[in-house]
Amino acid sequence: MKNSTQTLGRKILPVSYPMITTYTQHAHLLSILTHYECAHPWIFSNYIQLFINKDYKHHWGDFYFPVTYELRPSDSCKWITTQKIHRDTVTTKWDSVIHFIIENINANSYVHTMVNYFYVPLSDRYNKLQLHHDIFVYGYDLDREILYVSDFFKNGVYSQAEISFTDFKLAFDTNHLTTNHDYLREMVYLYTFNDQYQDKFSADTLVNSIRNYFTKKTPEYWEMFNYGGDRHNLDFGMQIYTTLLNYAKETSEQKAMLDIRPFHLLYDHKKLMTLRLKYLYDNRHFIQLNQEHIDEFTAIELKAKILVNVAMKYNLTRDTSISESFQTLITSIENEESIFLERWLKKVGIQ
Repeated sequence: MKNSTQTLGRKILPVSYPMITTYTQHAHLLSILTHYECAHPWIFSNYIQLFINKDYKHHWGDFYFPVTYELRPSDSCKWITTQKIHRDTVTTKWDSVIHFIIENINANSYVHTMVNYFYVPLSDRYNKLQLHHDIFVYGYDLDREILYVSDFFKNGVYSQAEISFTDFKLAFDTNHLTTNHDYLREMVYLYTFNDQYQDKFSADTLVNSIRNYFTKKTPEYWEMFNYGGDRHNLDFGMQIYTTLLNYAKETSEQKAMLDIRPFHLLYDHKKLMTLRLKYLYDNRHFIQLNQEHIDEFTAIELKAKILVNVAMKYNLTRDTSISESFQTLITSIENEESIFLERWLKKVGIQ
C-alpha cells in the first residue's frame, strides 16, 4: 500500500490529517482519503449539502449523504472497501482484539471500533466517565506494544496518538455498552483503500450540488432513505443558518451552554468549500473561476472559524454581549456566502 511504513514488528498504514473533523464518521474516513490525492475529487464532489434539525437541542445536523442513517459515508465511497464484523465474532474467533487488529493492519485494513473511554488514558474521560466512542486504528508496534490511533481524545480536538495494547484491550473488552448509543451497531468496521478504482469526476455535477445547497433544495433521495416524515423538522442547505441563529438566541436567553458542533460543522463546510474552489481553479475546470473568488471565500471561511472561537468564549462567560456579537456574525456569514454563491453560480452558467 502506498506510503505505508513497515519494519519488522511494526506497520503503520498511511493517514493524513483529515480535511474536516466535526464528526468521527467523516474524520476517520477522510484521514485515509485526504492522504490519497486521487481520492480528492470524490471528497470535493461530496460534503456539499448540509442538513440540521430545527430542534437542535435534542437532535443534530451533519453533511448529507444519500444513504440511510444506518449506513456510513464510507459505504458510499468506492475508494474504500468496507467490511463489517460483529464484536462477538472478534472475541470468539481471536484470542485477543490486539491479534485481530494486527492481522487486519497486515492485510492493509484500517480498524474502526467502539471502546469504553473510561479506560483510555489518552482521553479526558479517562477514569471519569463510562462512555464509549469510536476509535480509529491505523498501525501497531510489537516492540513497544502500542497501537497508533485517532479520535477526539481531549478538548474535542481530533488527533493522532498511541495507546498501549493493555489499555486498548481493556477499553474494548470492558462494558462497551455504557451510557450512550452504539452507533456502529455492535460492528467493527474494516476499511481498505481501493487503489484500483477510477473516479469519474464531473465539475458540472459538483456545481449543481452547490446550487442545490444554495437554493435550499431537499435532497433527491431524502424521502426514500429517511422515510420522509421528519422533513418539516429539518433545514437543508443555506436554510441551516435560520436554525443556528434560533439556537444561539434561545441558548443566550437561557444562559445555557452552546453545543460547539453545529458551528464547527459550518466552519468545516466553509473550509472544504475553499479547498473545493482551489481544486476547480488548479485543474482549470471553469475559466470563469479566478483567484479573487478563492480569496473572497477564504474570508468567509475565516469568519466561520472566528464564529467557533466566539462560541467557546461565550461558553466561558455566558456574556449577553458576546452572544449578540455571535448572532450578528452568523447573519454576516450567511449574507456574504449568499452573495458570493449567487454571483458565482451565475458566472459559471448554472442558475
